[in-house]
Amino acid sequence: MVVPQLLLETLEDMLEDDFKKFKWHLTYKFSDRYQPIPKAHVEPSTRIDVITKMIERYGEEEAVQITEDILKMMQQINAAKKLRNAYTAEEKRAAASTVTPPSASISAQQESVVIAPVLTNSNAGTINITINKP
Repeated sequence: MVVPQLLLETLEDMLEDDFKKFKWHLTYKFSDRYQPIPKAHVEPSTRIDVITKMIERYGEEEAVQITEDILKMMQQINAAKKLRNAYTAEEKRAAASTVTPPSASISAQQESVVIAPVLTNSNAGTINITINKP
């Protein structure tokens, strides 16, 4: 839900005339990378509607890029930089919070037995031990 919020904050900072220009840009092919959104889908739309349509059509990452590109075309360079910086910071925060749990493997070979394995530095939460008997 972070990208829709970032886009909403960006579009809410626009004056109504600027928002109309933003919607106009969405309806024209301003780049070979993106297909325009049909005018009938954008014209009567609120800021929230436009964000929803952009994310449905392009995905979150592309919606941010398109918004940034349009802002630059509209000479709103500071708004484009602010959006990019907020999005990049959010990506870094999300990447830092994604922790891969440690994994280990213990096995016994040919009639061997594993007796009381010792786990150290195990503060990662729950540990599951599966015993497969041949």
